[in-house]
Amino acid sequence: MKLDYSGKHLKTYRIVERANQLLISPFFKAEVNNLLATYCKKELSEEFLAILETEERVLVKTTFSPFSKKKIFFKSNSLYVNTLRLKSSHRDALASLMHSVLNVADENHSISKLLDFENQRQKNHFFNKFGAISKSYI
Repeated sequence: MKLDYSGKHLKTYRIVERANQLLISPFFKAEVNNLLATYCKKELSEEFLAILETEERVLVKTTFSPFSKKKIFFKSNSLYVNTLRLKSSHRDALASLMHSVLNVADENHSISKLLDFENQRQKNHFFNKFGAISKSYI
């Protein structure tokens, strides 16, 4: 997966670039493997990483939504960053972006089927942990 951002918002540009670096980083992949070991068998980690390593491009756009409380939301293979709500640190913004990247990758439920989540709560917990891994790499 590769995130594409061509806008002029500097903070968004920086977190998108950092997310792209993380997605190809062997250290990040090792941490993801450790996370996957707690949720599933070790054999499934290769399939999970294969989903993240696809050549799919995700378009990142900025938006100004004063009435929305979400920092980042997604629609049909695009991520929308609400610049008004992006007041937090780069670390927190990167974690939110990585969480959203996983949501886009799971749009056709390929990750949910692979990891066989019991309920939505367990899925959200895994996605939050995945996003939190990125906090230690900024």
